[in-house]
Amino acid sequence: MNLPDIMDRAFAATTKVVRDVDPGQLGAPTPCTEWDVRTLLNHLLLVAEALESAGRGEPVPDEHWAGTATSDFGVRAQAATTAWAVPAAWDRPVRMGAMPMPAPLAVSMLVSDVVIHGWDLARATGQHFGCDDDVAEMALGFLTGMGDQGRAMGIFAAEVEVGEDASVLDRVVALSGRRPADT
Repeated sequence: MNLPDIMDRAFAATTKVVRDVDPGQLGAPTPCTEWDVRTLLNHLLLVAEALESAGRGEPVPDEHWAGTATSDFGVRAQAATTAWAVPAAWDRPVRMGAMPMPAPLAVSMLVSDVVIHGWDLARATGQHFGCDDDVAEMALGFLTGMGDQGRAMGIFAAEVEVGEDASVLDRVVALSGRRPADT
């Protein structure tokens, strides 16, 4: 798996959805029951900023997640992709709050967030989320390994059952506690 390529493709899919959000939809509810579209967009920007900072070797403090992002998602996504294009970025641990973690784990976690919330945003705004299977497979691998911990921390809801014929993306969405069939 080529994580820089996966990150780039996850950002591309989500950027398309972000760009097509109508300003009249900012107050609309999302599958993240506590967030409206405006709050979800802010979170996605914060994720892109965190990936950019981490790729440059800077820590991502806990306070980062309470901030208000003021940039364009596509610009931040490109900056994050560029930061991780430097091979040395993959050799140093990423500090998320007080917790250091291997760079591939941090990137997998944050890119999975881009995928899940890209899907959330698409659902909330009546769009299609064009995530390819390789990107969804990476997110599925992350959620399969870390989903229980995420549920214990209150990050994910209880897993939703899907049929054996469910797409990879639908399995990701279901592992995060969302209902893929919901429109």
